[in-house]
Amino acid sequence: MKQELIQILQLGTITFLLGGLFSCTQVNESGFSILSPDVPVSNVNEVKQESKVNSTVYLKGNVGKLIPFLEKRAYELEDDTGTITIVTNKPFPKQKQQIVIQGKVLYKSVPAGGQEFGEFYIEEQKRL
Repeated sequence: MKQELIQILQLGTITFLLGGLFSCTQVNESGFSILSPDVPVSNVNEVKQESKVNSTVYLKGNVGKLIPFLEKRAYELEDDTGTITIVTNKPFPKQKQQIVIQGKVLYKSVPAGGQEFGEFYIEEQKRL
């Protein structure tokens, strides 16, 4: 019985240490990525200029302004090429934190005075 207790404590300690070593923050800051080399990370400008609505994209950038809504949340994702709005039902990421997301490209049309003032945005599917 004593030997079983020692083994359980050792296993718990190892699990705790590995959990701390590979927590989301540590993995993100270490540069380790769960993205395969085949996953193309787009930049914001590419999404705004070339994207097809309803396509899936991967974006990497820093979290900017947080925008709370009643049922959803939104935040700005900034990279070297620009800023895009990310709509999510997940908790807000930390501002200024660098993140990688998988999301669906959407477009909101806003016609006014014979002109189009619509904007591309991303519906977050996963935070990687």
